[in-house]
Amino acid sequence: MDLNSIKNIGIVGVGVMGPGIAEILAIFGSSFDFSIKLFDISSEAIENAQKRMEEDFTKVESVGIFSSDDLKVARDRIQFVSELNDLSESQLIIEVIPEKIELKQKFFKEIEGIVSSDTILATNSSGLSISEIAKVTQNPERVIGTHFMNPPLLMPLVEIVKGAQTSDETIAVITDLLTNVNKRPVLVKKDIPGYVHNRLQAAVFRELMYLVDNEVMDVNDLETTVRYGLGLRLPVMKVFEMVDLMGIDTIKNVLSYLYPALDRSIQPPEFLEKMIKEETLGVKSGKGFHDYTTKDMTESMREKEAATFQLLMMMQQYD
Repeated sequence: MDLNSIKNIGIVGVGVMGPGIAEILAIFGSSFDFSIKLFDISSEAIENAQKRMEEDFTKVESVGIFSSDDLKVARDRIQFVSELNDLSESQLIIEVIPEKIELKQKFFKEIEGIVSSDTILATNSSGLSISEIAKVTQNPERVIGTHFMNPPLLMPLVEIVKGAQTSDETIAVITDLLTNVNKRPVLVKKDIPGYVHNRLQAAVFRELMYLVDNEVMDVNDLETTVRYGLGLRLPVMKVFEMVDLMGIDTIKNVLSYLYPALDRSIQPPEFLEKMIKEETLGVKSGKGFHDYTTKDMTESMREKEAATFQLLMMMQQYD
């Protein structure tokens, strides 16, 4: 199978990620004319997804990259369905159901009996084992991880995760597909927990939590340190480029004395449990490490998405 063989794509799950993935394929995959079916058993979930999708198309049109005619064609490529059998002709299935391995295994066993043995089965898991998901299938070489970032319409990165038996052909097709729909695919060659992006985030979060818990620096100063130190360089300078700039000998000396001092906890800090008990859960409760009670979060996120898009345009000059 190659990219030209994919004409019908089924996306299972219309929560946060599924509609965004469908939009990407419909808008940026125009030259391949994909037919995209979004499946969910909940009519309410489908209705909510349709509303969010219209909002997303409006955002894309406002940027001015695509005309209203282009976006109308893209809309027409997407169909919502509530029967799994409606996905029987799919050459690619992208599963976006809750992050529980037993649910994913159950789904993959079921869908494998509906689609062709050649159909690629992709999971949008954020860190579960692709090999474990694939072991319940008859064709594990066709099972692969496609970890899109949130929001998928905006974020370019997609981790392609190779399971123990994922074939090179499957990887090649998915890489080609993602590249042609304006994504930046990266290959995770070993099926490790959390893949790579979430492991990097977790490493940063662990050290941040340690610094807060041990009263080394308050939250606002930590935010300033990350944003105006490391964070400011990253859009225009690669990480290993920064290492090269420092000098390999220098970084080796720094790491020799710093590594032993870094946090090596294997459990989240206790103060997070205290915050959960107090229902200080972040944006969803109005307060977390920051206070959101005085903000219009919808408007705030809209502004930040627009700023992120502008930053992406600038970053392309430094690839």
